[in-house]
Amino acid sequence: MREPENLPDDVDTLKKIIVEQASTIRGFQETLRAEQEKYAALQRLIFGPKSEKRHSENPKQDLLFNEAETFAALPEQKPVTVTVGQHERKKSGRKSFPAQLERNEIVHTLSDEERACPCCGALRPEIGEERTEELRLIPAKAVIDVHVVKKYGPCPCKECRGTESSPIIQAQGNAKLIPGSRFSNGTLAFFLTSKFVDAQPFYRMEGILSRWGIDTGRSTLCSLAMNAGRALGDLVQAIRDDLKRSPVIGMDETPVQVLHEKNRGATAKSSMWVVSGFREGKKLLFFHYHPTRSGSVAAEFLKGYSGYLQTDGYSGYSQVGEAPGIIHVGCMAHIRRKFFDADKVSGGSGDAAAFLSMIAALYHTETLLRQRYEHNELDDSSFLRERRKVQEPQLAAMYEWLLVRSPRLAHLSSLGKAVSYALGQWHEVVHYLEHALLTPDNNAVENAIRPFVVGRKNWLFSNTPAGAHTSAGLYSIIETAKANGHEPYKYLC
Repeated sequence: MREPENLPDDVDTLKKIIVEQASTIRGFQETLRAEQEKYAALQRLIFGPKSEKRHSENPKQDLLFNEAETFAALPEQKPVTVTVGQHERKKSGRKSFPAQLERNEIVHTLSDEERACPCCGALRPEIGEERTEELRLIPAKAVIDVHVVKKYGPCPCKECRGTESSPIIQAQGNAKLIPGSRFSNGTLAFFLTSKFVDAQPFYRMEGILSRWGIDTGRSTLCSLAMNAGRALGDLVQAIRDDLKRSPVIGMDETPVQVLHEKNRGATAKSSMWVVSGFREGKKLLFFHYHPTRSGSVAAEFLKGYSGYLQTDGYSGYSQVGEAPGIIHVGCMAHIRRKFFDADKVSGGSGDAAAFLSMIAALYHTETLLRQRYEHNELDDSSFLRERRKVQEPQLAAMYEWLLVRSPRLAHLSSLGKAVSYALGQWHEVVHYLEHALLTPDNNAVENAIRPFVVGRKNWLFSNTPAGAHTSAGLYSIIETAKANGHEPYKYLC
């Protein structure tokens, strides 16, 4: 800031100084506003709710006072009508217990004395019954199965005596996934389900077994998991091979810590990659451990692949998405997340709220159409045609909305960052209209990675890279089974 006595007398020079200082002040204001928004975002992250649902009694109320500003720049759209097939209403009340559970009838009767008529003494006739069900859980029971494999010597007949025509033979023993193990296949399935489905660390399982009087250390449990992973290696590889034939692939990654990684510190972050796809209508999920988060990991996995790749906006996928034969599809959920953060900063009103309402309308039509598709009311071509007819105008209006507001917004603000991010991702996002298996977002693969994230909160880290690879393989098998409707323990058995 110049002192008054040091200011020049020339008017043009004074104007130039004023413009420069005004520009500097605006820059400081934008920076201050951006820092205030960061501070508010951190407060919500620490103290606020984690849900991204917008709690509004009337979604149109957000636009009550800024409707003109919100829609003034948008082209007029004709209303689109979507027909929804009839559906059955869900029955309220208690849910029945699964039909496949064992049922044990306990009949409650009266004695002959209690049934006797007080007038003539005859037994009262039975006129009906009331049936109620209650669930009785039987605590775990440890049983030792002793397998006795009989051996049979040579025949004592003259013809066989002294010859090799009648060797010693024995009966066939039980088949075991891990030969020589002291634990049955079912017990092994229980251990794996406890850790990889119920997120039970092996040190807790060690304590549970100890209460049952079974002295089994966590090192033994870890060794069992490693051996099981090796034994199931061909099945894991089959999942990977089938994924390369899927017309649609989704990818995501999450951090994982491995203590004893060669040439890396114990606190270094590695990555667990997750790939989702389809094969003959069946969902496939593949977990892959790698020490880095580099895009080269995705490139190596997708080498030779042709089809759609749907990811978030992480830059590591950009080069992969430009590879020959691959069509890169973006994620609307990540765009929405940016606007959700901006909406919280603005207090639930303004442009961010308006764009969130537009996204909600897009998802509403997607839900209605996909319900018809899943109920076989629409085949693939009909679904794609109907979705384009309904959603292309919606997407065009949203894109126009972004273009109109982009020049006006400070790019350091939350809303400015949200608009810039959306424009940068838009041409990838709209590719979802091209295939029936694609949805507007990559939430399916993000949901698939959640069981691993929940488990990581309990067991915190992997000890060695071999253990991380084993975990990846077992998660691949178990999560693929779950995605196709199988109960994990029974499936492993």
